[in-house]
Amino acid sequence: MIRLQIPYRSVLLEPRELDPADFDALCREHLEASRAAPVVIEIASGDIQYLLFLNEGQLYWAGAHDGERVRAVPLREFFARLRRLQFPQMVAYRIDLALFHALLVWGQKKPDLKVASTLVDIDELLDRMGTDSANAVLTARDRAELIVLRCQGGTPAVCHRGRRDSARDGHDAREDFLVAVYTISAKHPLELNLFTDLSVTHAEDVRSIPAGFAGSIASFFLSQPPRLVVRLKGRPLKAYAFSGPEVTIGRLPDNDVVIDNLSVSRSHAAVASCGDGYVVRDLASKNGTMLNGAPVTSARLADGDVISIGKYDILFQIPTLEGAAPGELDQTIIVPQFHGSTPPRPDASRGAGPRPEPRLFRKSAMDEFPLEKERTVIGRAKDADIRLRGFFAPRVRVEIVRAGDDYVLRARGSGRVRINGEETDEKALEREDLITIGAEEFVFKE
Repeated sequence: MIRLQIPYRSVLLEPRELDPADFDALCREHLEASRAAPVVIEIASGDIQYLLFLNEGQLYWAGAHDGERVRAVPLREFFARLRRLQFPQMVAYRIDLALFHALLVWGQKKPDLKVASTLVDIDELLDRMGTDSANAVLTARDRAELIVLRCQGGTPAVCHRGRRDSARDGHDAREDFLVAVYTISAKHPLELNLFTDLSVTHAEDVRSIPAGFAGSIASFFLSQPPRLVVRLKGRPLKAYAFSGPEVTIGRLPDNDVVIDNLSVSRSHAAVASCGDGYVVRDLASKNGTMLNGAPVTSARLADGDVISIGKYDILFQIPTLEGAAPGELDQTIIVPQFHGSTPPRPDASRGAGPRPEPRLFRKSAMDEFPLEKERTVIGRAKDADIRLRGFFAPRVRVEIVRAGDDYVLRARGSGRVRINGEETDEKALEREDLITIGAEEFVFKE
């Protein structure tokens, strides 16, 4: 297989042969480096090339490239395969957040357009994207090189190629992309892929590595994830493996844990990974959520804690990390859309200094909007603080109003607004609430 060169900012580890026994120390080193800027570790062996994405001190996603396409690989499977690689070569790159996101889009999403460079007028394609004011990622690749063009509001913003990008060189991003593509196309066609769905997710079995964890990184992901055991009158009914950043519990069938009982709200509660542990949150349910017999709105979880919802108990269990082998592991639950963004950045100064301003994180464009005003407006209108783009954007005006220490979302007009999957017109926002407005998703951060 011809190795595909992805764009990067700088090389953290020069290409070298890798002994899988040394990978844990190297992985920890690059996890620490990813607190300052995202890191991509590439491991190539034979006819396969693995890309491991690290950000904010946590493993984020892994993909396998076979020369034709990239497909997602669960982290557990990645570490199991690592042990069987023959003479793997490893290199580590530092990249910025925008390139990190663009590479994830390329690896995770299905393109809206896939065509040979010789069969399309690229200038015309870029003009059409500008007319549509599209946020998009356009890639061009052959077997050895990947070129990435990022467009913001229809305008080419930066072109990444190898170690060079147009933003750093002061070049025109559109011109850089066209020159690169047409130069290579003169010898052989490139594959063009256009992506307008820019939402990305963690690996399906992502887990936050606890601070001070002394075991190997591989053993952590090869071990059993936490489990939620649903019980009625002390009798176990069903066990659910915790394989994503959050598991939702409620009566509606789109929850991860469905309890079909009238005492349970449509979206009742959620269990989420948080830093070096796990928390349970009540989602404004009608009958409330109990933890070990006491009502809670949000609380940290420990092994053996019991969450009570209506007539049901849910036992939270953390299996031990030793002794699990890949063949002994249960099948995990795949959570298709995670309710939240990247894992929180560990910070030694947490707790000191002023509380940060609440903000909205837009998942499709990987940008943030501080809620500095008394009233922040989201909508299609030109005077909106946060504009919803696209012809099919809903005709809805969403206001986020500061009310004392709270931030209250109010929706007016046509078009549905959902918070954590539940349609609503008004709600006091809580940390990590997922706000869905048409095709756009925002996360409320504090």
